[in-house]
Amino acid sequence: MAVCRGTGTRSPALPRLWTSQQIRSARSSLRTRRRNTRRRGRDNLREDERAKKLQPFLQYLNQTPAAELLNDYTYQLIYIGRDSEEQLERLQYLQDKVTEPGSGVNWRRFDVWRAGCAKRAADDPAAFDESADCWHDRHFGKPSAPVCLLDVKPQEIQWLVPGLIPLGEISLLGADGGTGKGFWAAQLIACVTTGKTSGFFPVPPAQTGRVLVLSGEDDPGKVLTTRYMAAGADMSKVHVMTADQYFIENDKILCVNDKALADFVDTIEPILVLVDPLQSFLPGNVDMGSRNQIRRTLTPLQAINIKHNCATLIVMHTNKKQGVSGRGRLADSSDIWDIARSVLIMGYSKNDGKIYVSHEKSNYSEKQQTVLMHIENATVEGIKTARAVFDGCTDKKDADFIEERRFRIAQTKDDTAAAILNVLAESQLGSMASGELRAAVTKEIGCSQRTYERAYHSLVESGEIEKFQLNQKGGLRGWFSRLTRQSEIDGEVTE
Repeated sequence: MAVCRGTGTRSPALPRLWTSQQIRSARSSLRTRRRNTRRRGRDNLREDERAKKLQPFLQYLNQTPAAELLNDYTYQLIYIGRDSEEQLERLQYLQDKVTEPGSGVNWRRFDVWRAGCAKRAADDPAAFDESADCWHDRHFGKPSAPVCLLDVKPQEIQWLVPGLIPLGEISLLGADGGTGKGFWAAQLIACVTTGKTSGFFPVPPAQTGRVLVLSGEDDPGKVLTTRYMAAGADMSKVHVMTADQYFIENDKILCVNDKALADFVDTIEPILVLVDPLQSFLPGNVDMGSRNQIRRTLTPLQAINIKHNCATLIVMHTNKKQGVSGRGRLADSSDIWDIARSVLIMGYSKNDGKIYVSHEKSNYSEKQQTVLMHIENATVEGIKTARAVFDGCTDKKDADFIEERRFRIAQTKDDTAAAILNVLAESQLGSMASGELRAAVTKEIGCSQRTYERAYHSLVESGEIEKFQLNQKGGLRGWFSRLTRQSEIDGEVTE
């Protein structure tokens, strides 16, 4: 160590001089270290930024039920405005979430969702963004609040079938089993998918589109395909899901308030949803006689109509009550009548056997005329089927046809009673063996055995005839019928 002058202390050793090559090498190494440090800093910063950007998405996944994640808003969060690396990362997080055991989502449904969103986003980006925003607002937007009517712009009612089936609403078709409601529905589907008019629907629909059919009774291959083809429907626009098919594929029953139905409508975007019959697509714990349960069950279905501006036609069976019409004919819950904005009732005319489709309720227009039709055989691609044939229109309603049926029964009974009195009056003694009397009357007017019994018993109860027993050959006793001492026949009194 060197000694500093004038101090007596030793100075630190001077550094060894580097060669120019060593200096260049050191400078290069220093630059490399600095560059690597800056790169690591940028990488760390990017990772921090990516993690920070990813955090809201992960929070969204955690707070949203897995069954609800397959929606337009989720697709937007994954694919819109993201680079490929971000898309893959977010998609993997979503897959892990929705395919967890017990989530109720399978890979097929996941792939259908992704493909459907991609197509709609490409076909109409603005509409897709609006749909995604609506989903977000419903789940994360401001709380619902009453609307001031001053801020509401008046709108005209939109119709799928003018005056008959409104868009954005539930309509109802009630009929007895075997009446032909499926054949009338086939004519409706043909009108909606092609825009062609017919006697059933003389005014063309405002727009044509796809139809989603939920079938609980008819097989697509054995029944629906040929039936719709015979009616003239555009088969490329008709989509069918049967109750059996859904149960086989998902091990559960498809219900009208399930998210699965909303997903079908999101993907297919139909203009008409046909539920045939409603009873096949109700949860097992719903009592159709309970107004509150039925209304809660159908509310999600009505929400689908509003969201997509489509129409839903619910088909349901009528009850077996005698002498009732309109609202009283619907099976179990009359609340379905209240929910529906348009109601049609089908039945048979007993006079001529025609099938009638009566417009029984309309909240938005005057009721349309009743359609008369019959079913005829048809052949499609060598396969036998049938189709509805238009026979005309009438102003008669369901109540008129029901009353006509009761009047006809009463009229036949009165005719039979008159025939019984006439046959007895024309007999030599004014009396006959009851079996002979029955045979003579039924031969004369061709009434049924049931009608004869009703007429005969009414005459006995009124005292116009009486029945009695007489001894016959062989010691047997037989029943006879005779006029009472005063019976009125054709305005004359017979003593």
